[in-house]
Amino acid sequence: MRWRQWALLAFPFWLLSACGSTAAPQSPPSTANPPVQVVYAGSLAYLNDDVLGPAFTRSTHIPYQGRGGGSFAMAHQIASNLIPADVFESIGTQPIQQLEPAKTHWAVEVAATPLAIAYNPHSADAAFFQSVAEHKRPLRDLFTFLTSHPVKLGRTNPATDPQGQAFYLMVELAAKQYGLPPDAVSRILGAWNNPSQVYSEEGILTQLQAGGLDLASTYVPEAVQRHLPYIPLPASLNFSDPALASWYHSASLTIPQVGTVHGTPLAVWVTTIGSRKQGADFVAFLLQRADLWRQAGYEPLKPTLQGQAAAVPSAVRNVLHR
Repeated sequence: MRWRQWALLAFPFWLLSACGSTAAPQSPPSTANPPVQVVYAGSLAYLNDDVLGPAFTRSTHIPYQGRGGGSFAMAHQIASNLIPADVFESIGTQPIQQLEPAKTHWAVEVAATPLAIAYNPHSADAAFFQSVAEHKRPLRDLFTFLTSHPVKLGRTNPATDPQGQAFYLMVELAAKQYGLPPDAVSRILGAWNNPSQVYSEEGILTQLQAGGLDLASTYVPEAVQRHLPYIPLPASLNFSDPALASWYHSASLTIPQVGTVHGTPLAVWVTTIGSRKQGADFVAFLLQRADLWRQAGYEPLKPTLQGQAAAVPSAVRNVLHR
C-alpha cells in the first residue's frame, strides 16, 4: 500500500499522519479543511497521487490523502472499517458491490483501462516481444512461445485484484481464440496463485523495471505512465469492449474462498463512502476533468451510473445531469 498526502503548506513529515493539517509547523492543527480520503485500485496511483490529488487541492484548498492496493483487498478493508475512505475507485464494479448496501448504493463508470502485457526491453527475449508488439509476428506466436520457453512472467493476485483475474482469464480466452493445446493455460500460468508469478499490484511493474521479470500484466495507462514498452491486446482479449461481454464471460476461474469468477469488461468506477462533503466534491471534480484523465493515459468514457440514483450526492448528480 502507499500513502501520499497533498497540502497547501509545507510542514514536518510526522504531522502528515498525525493530523493531515494544512497549518504551518508552529500553528495549531487546522480543522477547517480536513483531507479527502481517497482509496483506489493500485493501478490508479499515478492518476490520483500525481495528477488528480494535487489538482483537486489547488482548485478547492482541500488536502488530499490517498491509499492504494488491490481493489478487492481495499474493498474488504473499507467494509471492515480498517481504513478511512470518502471515495473508492475500483477497476470494475465487483469490488464496489462488496460495499453495498452498508457503505454505498451507487457507482459511476469513468474511464476505460484496457489490459496489456508489458515487457522488459533488456530481457533476453525482448526482440521477440518487440516483434509481436509491432505486429511483425502474430499475437498467437507469443502464447505459443510462452508454453515452451522459460520466461519470468508476473501477474497480480486473482484473489485480491481484478487485474489478476483478468490476466488469468485473458490467457484462457487466448487459448480458445488461437486453438492452443488443452494444457496451454496451465503451462503458461501454473496454478491460479502460482507463487513464482504473483506480485502485488503496486510492485509488479517496479519488479519488471528492475529486471526481475521479462513480462508483466498491466493496464495500458500504467505502461504509458511508466514509459514501458508493451504488447497491445485486441478487444477480444483486453476486456475493453462492453459489446464482447458474453465472450469475456465465457472464461472462468474458481478461487478458494472467493468462488467462480467470470470475465467482465474492465473500466474505472468510482463511488463515495459515507456522507462527507469532501468525497462528493472530489468525485464531482474528477468527473469534470477529462483532460487530467487523458494526461494520465486513460480514455474517458461518458459517465454511466449504476445503482440508486437517489443516493448520489447532489454535487455529483449536478455534474452527471449536465
